[in-house]
Amino acid sequence: MKTLHTLLFAFAATLAPIAMAQAQHAGHGAHDHSAHQAKPVAKAAAADSDATFKRFDANNDGFVTRQELPAKHALLPHFDMSDANRDGKLDLNEFKRGLSML
Repeated sequence: MKTLHTLLFAFAATLAPIAMAQAQHAGHGAHDHSAHQAKPVAKAAAADSDATFKRFDANNDGFVTRQELPAKHALLPHFDMSDANRDGKLDLNEFKRGLSML
């Protein structure tokens, strides 16, 4: 009987971490793991940030100012941290750096 209890305990101890990991992952819902690949996501993010930059650069001068950003845009609180050369405007690289903070 003692051997049976020992075997059952060992079996349960072996399965417990697997069950816990599956339970934690279950909260994420069904999703495609291929979306976690770095290169395609990075390329898509770069293309999105380029398009967003062009959309916000209202006067097409190659910079985005605070005034060109929509009110309450998430980048506004990070504007000064993104403005590396402190010229009061963001070039494309500074803009991307700011977006990466969000």
